[in-house]
Amino acid sequence: MYNQVKLSSVVLLLAICSRMQAQSKLYTVEEARLMHDSVRLSRWDAGGSLSQYSFRYMSEFFPVAVISKPAKPAVFPVSAKKNVEQLSITSKGKQIPLEDYLRKKHIASFIVVKKGTIVYEQYFSMLPGDQHTLQSVTKVFTSLLVTSLANEKKIDLAQPIEKYLPELANSDWRGITVQQILDMRSGMDIRSVDYSTGPFSDPMHKNYQLESSLGVLPKAANTPASPFDFVAAMKKDTTAGLEAAYSNINTFVLGWLVEKVTGKKYSDLLSERIWQPMGASSDAYVCVSGNGVPWSHGGLSATLRDLARFGMLFTNSGIREKKESLISFKQVREIFDAPAVVNPMAPFKWAYQWDLAGDGVIMKGGFGGQALYVHPEKDIVVAYYNYVDADWSINNMISDAALFEIIKAAGLE
Repeated sequence: MYNQVKLSSVVLLLAICSRMQAQSKLYTVEEARLMHDSVRLSRWDAGGSLSQYSFRYMSEFFPVAVISKPAKPAVFPVSAKKNVEQLSITSKGKQIPLEDYLRKKHIASFIVVKKGTIVYEQYFSMLPGDQHTLQSVTKVFTSLLVTSLANEKKIDLAQPIEKYLPELANSDWRGITVQQILDMRSGMDIRSVDYSTGPFSDPMHKNYQLESSLGVLPKAANTPASPFDFVAAMKKDTTAGLEAAYSNINTFVLGWLVEKVTGKKYSDLLSERIWQPMGASSDAYVCVSGNGVPWSHGGLSATLRDLARFGMLFTNSGIREKKESLISFKQVREIFDAPAVVNPMAPFKWAYQWDLAGDGVIMKGGFGGQALYVHPEKDIVVAYYNYVDADWSINNMISDAALFEIIKAAGLE
């Protein structure tokens, strides 16, 4: 009997994987339960079909805190633009229609917004109402909470972090400014982007210890009981202010900072300062630990439209509309002007937690192929969701050439 059950499960899983390749949008009850069984035997971020499911339904696997939409969401006009719909993208020397190009990248959903109007929108393997994980795109939401408080003079970015978090006064964090943490220049963790050091697999790695304490990664024998105590006890890797080094720990500290300064929960701050002012159309949520500590570095899930609305806050018109209360023109300029780090993958900057900035565009990506691009001057936002391949490949991101072809087509009158 056991072998029969096991065989039937394998057959069903293969069937699901086959449907995945066709980019199905719905799951049966049996398929969903098998997905949960399979995730329990591996990990939610294992890649392939398991991650395609978990990325859409993070709230089925982790505790969450709701981020409430406003009572009257803003209207999001839709006016399809033929210049984008009929666009052909060069891929491997061939011209293929944009929709086919996106399908080849197994992108779950894709949106282009021009001057506050949706000009292109596609849903391939998710529904418009799905709250999909943003992964590390979450970081720029946390950053915006910090800049909003700075622009209200409630945080001085030039001050050392212990001014606001006295728990860090007698630690290696002492003297590191809020700005340095915002710009990934704390020097406290410089190895998290080096997969060879095991940030997601080695329980001795700083990132693993933080994320296992939050429930993101499986617990190990040395998993800290408190992420706050763990962070306070960390030893620095290098002097603060040197070349930027990407780290989830920096963003976690920023999430701690905004809660400490305001006395409010991270989810409530997002609702009050971002979700409701931008006129979000749906609730969102953030994954939290078993005792309610938010994954402020990568735990947000939201609809694609609301991710695009968020991107609009960084356009020139969005900044003016909010009277530079959330992000200022000066702060956006600092994102562009930040020096790039020496990295073979890309000229990363990580200023204000954004990954890249150049040719008029700021970009933030997330694990598995989540992306947000904003061209402030052209008032164009491009965003999409995806899921990680079984080998954790990042080749499911659209190319720079494709991005600029899309921006060019969207910008044509």
